Amino acid sequence: MAERKGICLRGTESFEAVASGLFAPLRVTDPDPRGFQAVVDHTVVGPMVVARVRATGAVVTRDDRSITSTDREWMHFNLHHQGPLIAAQADRTTRVGPGELFACDNTRPYRLIGADRIDMTVLCVPRASLGGYVSSIGRRTALPVPTGGGIGRLLGHALSTTDEGLPRRGAAGTHLADALTALLLAAFADTSPERVPVTSGLVDRIRAYVLAHLGDPRLCAEQVARRHHISVRHLHALFQGCDLTFAAWVRHERLVRIRRDLLDPSSAHVSTAVIAARWGVPDPKHLGRAMKREFGENVSELRHG
Repeated sequence: MAERKGICLRGTESFEAVASGLFAPLRVTDPDPRGFQAVVDHTVVGPMVVARVRATGAVVTRDDRSITSTDREWMHFNLHHQGPLIAAQADRTTRVGPGELFACDNTRPYRLIGADRIDMTVLCVPRASLGGYVSSIGRRTALPVPTGGGIGRLLGHALSTTDEGLPRRGAAGTHLADALTALLLAAFADTSPERVPVTSGLVDRIRAYVLAHLGDPRLCAEQVARRHHISVRHLHALFQGCDLTFAAWVRHERLVRIRRDLLDPSSAHVSTAVIAARWGVPDPKHLGRAMKREFGENVSELRHG
């Protein structure tokens, strides 16, 4: 996806085409479709897309008819700068004020209603990049998060300055994307006592152990279960409430690190097989296919893109 600066659009049809290409298929309606105007800037930061949208009032809808199995699965994090806006997803409908951040899951229907001129920054993060946190963030879509203090303030500042000469591609872009993801997870941390399951402590210990041993090719469900004195069945049950099974989560974490190293210019002389083995994948035969499925790019595209 090429970077584009200041795309000036007239009419809801042209904006709908650009927005659908950037985010996912959606519909844009306005009482005066020909009078609608918008300016869209966007850039790519690692695996993410960052867009700044300034537009006259309209209704943006992603409904069941718009959602297909071939859509890229994003979590949209929207920093609202200006204008009255209503966000709706699932059973939640809220009014979002300037300086507030809210999420939308593009795998489910949502609606944004702008009654007047609006200005917002949209950060599109692959759902896979959020790992097991997708569920907790999904429970908070369309609910505003203030950015006036603490982590929210830091995140709001970061999102507001992503188009100001920051690194976007290669290893630097990947590290920037990782940093933005970490800030998002901190801002949307769903840790109120009534929502934390009693098993979360054990799951956290298991996750920490796995992340510290990703380079061990012997790492598997049996070994992890034995290390934590539980059965393999119990281990898999602990991950049933997450978006990824235990095996899929381990595979994803390994692929994330392999991808990071493939993008790192300092590793350009290191073979793909060595990088894969470094992260516990001794046989890279199917690595290209796995990377393509997970990130939309195979090994060759990552190293030479």
